[in-house]
Amino acid sequence: MKMWSLLIIALLLSGAPRAATAAEEALIEKDPVEMVIIPAGPFIRGSAPGEGRLDEQPRRKVYLNAFAIDKYEVSNAHYMKFLDETLHKPPLNVFAERPFNKEEGIADLPVVQVTWHDAVDYCFWAGKRLPTEAEWEKAARGTDGRLYPWGEGSPTAQRANFEKDWDGKKTFVEVTALPEGQSSFGIFNLAGNVREWVQDWYDSEYYSNSPDKNPKGPDNGILKVLRGGSWRSFDTDLRANSRGKGGFALKTHGIGFRCARDIVPGHTAPPSSAP
Repeated sequence: MKMWSLLIIALLLSGAPRAATAAEEALIEKDPVEMVIIPAGPFIRGSAPGEGRLDEQPRRKVYLNAFAIDKYEVSNAHYMKFLDETLHKPPLNVFAERPFNKEEGIADLPVVQVTWHDAVDYCFWAGKRLPTEAEWEKAARGTDGRLYPWGEGSPTAQRANFEKDWDGKKTFVEVTALPEGQSSFGIFNLAGNVREWVQDWYDSEYYSNSPDKNPKGPDNGILKVLRGGSWRSFDTDLRANSRGKGGFALKTHGIGFRCARDIVPGHTAPPSSAP
């Protein structure tokens, strides 16, 4: 048995939770990127009557444990690392008639044409997971119930990539672009660019009967939740409380993702590197 496998088993059997060492983190997370810690506490989820769609109601406070979430959408460059190591099937090349990993000028653009299962597989490989819908919304809304990640002001081209027609690579912005649109926690492109898969099954009535602490979505369903709007979305779909949905095998030019992870007790910051 490999040494890293023995180490992980020893950790599982060691008893009381503790902070992970740098060496342990290197084993757990294959492709470290910059992440943002969202502290434990309540946030305002959903919409009041007349403010949004029916599946966003009711508006109420929900408590979440601390978690970490990727600062940026998963880029093509990082997804290529996953493909190289796992031999996972690459996404359809939407830019040109050549292999995905040979296309120039796309490294820092968000990966698209990924199914929900593709996103789950990448996050698992990276030692992380998809965020829950509630975690994603807290990362976007902050704790003040804002309408958009950046605040109450209307979307602009400096804040979000939206209302575009398809134009190849020019359709997208790099995952580190548009700092004026970052959330109160400093997270980029939570509105526009690509819609993002989250962990939860979709249920139009889930908000009415979900728990007030750490909701994880329905136990089953047919569709998965998508959040954040894309490059072709109108401004109403860029709202931080707007919910989308799609079949877990769906893959389009407008769907990507980012990962999240639980906070290990005693661990103060997740690994970070350039995006």
